[in-house]
Order: sequence, then structure tokens, then C-alpha cells
Amino acid sequence: MDAAKMTTEEIASLASRRLDRFGLIADVFSKESPENVVKDVVRQASRVCWEGHGSPEGTLALGLRSLSCGDMAAFATQTRTEYARLFLGPRAPVAPLHESAYVSGACRMFTEETMAVRSFYERFGWVMKARNREPEDSIGTEFEFLRNLSVRCMELSFRPGGEEETRELAEAQSEFLRIHVMRWAHEFARRVVENDRSGYYAAWARFLAEVLREEESVCA
Repeated sequence: MDAAKMTTEEIASLASRRLDRFGLIADVFSKESPENVVKDVVRQASRVCWEGHGSPEGTLALGLRSLSCGDMAAFATQTRTEYARLFLGPRAPVAPLHESAYVSGACRMFTEETMAVRSFYERFGWVMKARNREPEDSIGTEFEFLRNLSVRCMELSFRPGGEEETRELAEAQSEFLRIHVMRWAHEFARRVVENDRSGYYAAWARFLAEVLREEESVCA
């Protein structure tokens, strides 16, 4: 599927799907999930009968449902411990959150890769709130940028005369996924799946991997 050949209605549908998926990925990997959030998402997955088997959402629901247990407070504590071990340290993180760690292998922040991501953001007038304090190439920030473009794309799709800009934004999302996210996020997801002892972030990483595989057909 090529965004350049899609109708405005098809692009709006794509933007809606991307908005939901990219927003979930941005939220879960940007910071550790509070206890109430962990409890709520696992309980919701346990109660909802997903019809979308074979979809990223169906895989996520099944993965989260399997984590339901009698002591969800203890489980939530384990997920917080795992977030620190997997992504932050104090020892070398198992699955660094930043593109530069995978593309260049650099352990330092604000690398050439970070600046390339910042430059892409600035093309579309997007500036992260913690600019110059936190690097722009974290997975949470990259997907927050993609979510922002989804919002703008949907808004424009309903505006008379907004067809061309809507298409440009959809193509920009695909370009950013292709030249940035897909260069490293598959490896990030693999490391999380193989190393998460709680199962919580592994479920989200499988969701991420499936979303990326679907997007590859759009971004080709």
C-alpha cells in the first residue's frame, strides 16, 4: 500500500489506526507504568473478547491476559523493577531506549543520529518539551512524533482542500518509520521479548514488532 496512491478516506483510516497504535507504544515505553495502569490493562485484557485474532491488538490482548494473577500489586512492582533493568540501569541496560545505541553503538547521548531525528522533527514544526535535556531519539519520543503526525493527518483529512497536505503527512510518517524506526526497533523488541522477566513489556514488545511488520507493507 503506497500512501501516494491512497484516497483521502484511506489515508484517514490509516491515520486513525496509526494514532491508536503509535500512542500506545509511545506511552508504554516512555516511562514505567504505574501500578494502577498495569492492573487496569491486564484486567481489561482478561475481560475483553478480542475478535482480531492475528492482529497486533489480538496478540497484545492474549499476552496481557496470560499475566493475570492473584497478587497484581506484586506483579506491578515486578514490572517497575524490569523497566529499570531493561531500559535504564544502573548497569548497562539490556534494551536501550535510544536509536543511537543500535545504529552507531554509542553509549552517549545526543549523537549524530539524535541530531538527524531532531532535524526530521523540525521539518514538521515539532519540538519535544525536554529539548536539550533529553535526546530526541528515544523510542517513546519517536512514536510520540508519529502520533502527532497522525492527529494532524486526521484533522486535515476532514478539511476542504487538505488532501495534498494529508498525503504529505502520511508519506512523512512512512519515511520516518523507514529511515529511523525500522532501523532499530525490531532489535529493540527482540531484546525485550527475550529478556523481560515479568512478561509485561514482552507483551508490548510483541505488539510493537507486529505493528512494524504491518507498517513495512505501507512504507515499502
